[in-house]
Amino acid sequence: MAKTLIINSLGNSSTGFSLPADDTVASAFCAAVLDGEYVGYAKMSEAGTDSGITGYHDVTVQIASTTGSKTYFSFLAKLGVTDVEIQNALLGMTINGVKADKVFVTMREVQVGA
Repeated sequence: MAKTLIINSLGNSSTGFSLPADDTVASAFCAAVLDGEYVGYAKMSEAGTDSGITGYHDVTVQIASTTGSKTYFSFLAKLGVTDVEIQNALLGMTINGVKADKVFVTMREVQVGA
């Protein structure tokens, strides 16, 4: 199945979402519906596998700058990764226009098939 990842930016906000469509259809959708800037990334190949995975961490991150700006995002991380490792990996980065001076990580372990 065709997939296109869309990154849409409007002002200081950015969001990403996946469309179950090829890049031509996704481009037409974006032109008709989205404001601001957008870019589409068509799925070209797959890497990795989910077979044999027994669990993962459901992670939510809040990034805050010393100026008071904040941004949030979520992802699925492999078991064995700690909140401190995630914090250290993100500190100092700029994500969605917010410099990560403070990083708050909330995570919960999820068992596959449980």
